[in-house]
Amino acid sequence: MAILATHVHVTDGDGVPHVFGPADEVPEWAQALITNPKAWAEAPTVNRLAEPEPEPAKKTPAKRATAPRRKAA
Repeated sequence: MAILATHVHVTDGDGVPHVFGPADEVPEWAQALITNPKAWAEAPTVNRLAEPEPEPAKKTPAKRATAPRRKAA
């Protein structure tokens, strides 16, 4: 069970703010959003936070136009 060491403010997916403290039971969605390790007296277990990580975006090299060559004088 995850236990907070201090009070934290978290905004849910709908933009509604929530405040959780050491005496509160923190829902799983909020546990995933509290990333500061100093906020936890007892951190949540990894399997409770098993959200799929977003895949990194593939970067394609930027194409640059070549500058026109100058004629020798």
